[in-house]
Amino acid sequence: MVTIACFFGIKERVITAELCIFTKQVKFLISYSMKIASRILSLMILVMVTTFYVGCKKDDDDKKTEEEIQLDKLKGVWTVVSANDGDDRTADFDDPAMVLTLEGNYAEGGTYNYSLTGERPDPSPWPASGTWKFGTNKSTQIVRDPGGVNEIAMTYSVTDTDLIIEFNVPDGSAGWPGGRIGSVTGDWTFTFTK
Repeated sequence: MVTIACFFGIKERVITAELCIFTKQVKFLISYSMKIASRILSLMILVMVTTFYVGCKKDDDDKKTEEEIQLDKLKGVWTVVSANDGDDRTADFDDPAMVLTLEGNYAEGGTYNYSLTGERPDPSPWPASGTWKFGTNKSTQIVRDPGGVNEIAMTYSVTDTDLIIEFNVPDGSAGWPGGRIGSVTGDWTFTFTK
């Protein structure tokens, strides 16, 4: 009987030892799994916050109207590179170079300001300053001095660094600031750079 008890005692100790080792392994796996789970959770939170932040910024840009986008492109200081009325007239605007400043704060259907400095011939197809607004097609049309006797419809194309403005000074216009009509009437194309 003693032998059987000893045998069972040893067996019992072996099972207890194996159970102890198994328990330690389970605890280790649980601890390791928790560490991995917390890292995965942290990574998921970081991805969600980043996605939310980027998503919000994109929505703000999408809310801008075409007029606001074009105004942002047009605003600034532009230096004449060339002037043409069928003949190259760049030299008339180049000592020192004529500079066009377009400015204003966005308002839907708003009127904005422009001013010119530098060389302008007398008379000039450009007044020294005035107002402008967008035409029907905000991406290509502006109106200089809207609502006034000197209102002129203009077309434009703009990039981050270049601006081309085309317009027609109708017969009978005196130009600014002079009186020789023949020297300013006709189709004009001005190219500017920022």
